[in-house]
Amino acid sequence: MNAFFDGFVHSGTTLKEFVDQFDNALRKKVEVEAIADFNSLNQTIPCVSPSDIEKQFQTVYTNAKFKEVQKEVLGMIMCNCTHVNTQGCISTFDALDQVSIDDHVKTFKYSVYYNEEECNIKCTCQLFETRGILCRHAFRVCNMKNITLIPEKYVLDRWRKDIKRRYTLIKSSYDDLRSNADARRYEVVVKRCLKLATRVSPSDYHVDAFLRVLDDFEKKFESLTLESKSSSTKVKANVVADKGKKILSPHVVRGKGRPPTKRKVSAVEKGATKKKKKQTCRKIFDDESQLHDLPESQINTSTQPMPLGNEEVCDHTDAL
Repeated sequence: MNAFFDGFVHSGTTLKEFVDQFDNALRKKVEVEAIADFNSLNQTIPCVSPSDIEKQFQTVYTNAKFKEVQKEVLGMIMCNCTHVNTQGCISTFDALDQVSIDDHVKTFKYSVYYNEEECNIKCTCQLFETRGILCRHAFRVCNMKNITLIPEKYVLDRWRKDIKRRYTLIKSSYDDLRSNADARRYEVVVKRCLKLATRVSPSDYHVDAFLRVLDDFEKKFESLTLESKSSSTKVKANVVADKGKKILSPHVVRGKGRPPTKRKVSAVEKGATKKKKKQTCRKIFDDESQLHDLPESQINTSTQPMPLGNEEVCDHTDAL
């Protein structure tokens, strides 16, 4: 749980934030897995040995899990197996495994049991039961028994790259089914099957009849042609686009920040601005009148004439 939500929630996260971050965590996990699936289907990790068993896992397993298998294949170099006894169809082997820990080599002893009739192999290290892959000790016994192909029961579907994950077809809060045709078809089929299951479940006779119909359909489905498959998987859309409909421009939406137009001004501010303009114009007019009343001798000849008249000054002030 901590590893799943690492980086998304903390001790101070509120309940609402947790719901949002839960969706973000799921979305991130799905994106990472989608990238990993793409790399597994389009990239091939080279084998480190000529073993046919390694090539088998290279073909079917994802890149991440195949790297773990390669570690066990390389570990066979430090593993020595000896045959102990055989009782009926079961053979027992002792596996001595040398592991390097802190620059020290330690030897561990394990027991491997091989059932030749059922082709079962089991090791006391329990790696297959815990990690889902066979251990180096089992690989060593397979080499001693000249086994070049591992039984399918030891190739788990969980790590296969050629299997469609069923949970990817389930509708989620962050997924848009309109962009995923497989998920849309899956939802339609599941809803119909749930409806039928509710109707037939009260009676054993109806359940048996329903299962017989499903068995017949499953047999016929195997013999369907590609054309019939494509036609049977079509889903009727709820809304059909009108090809002749004219596409209009989208509505103009106000963007963020300050609008480009002038801000709204109150009536009090408008009155104060007009009063200030009138006072400025009156002061300029009075100064010019006093200047004309003075004698020419008192007027400084170096004074430059004003570049703007009364009307131009007022207009310029209004513009400002």
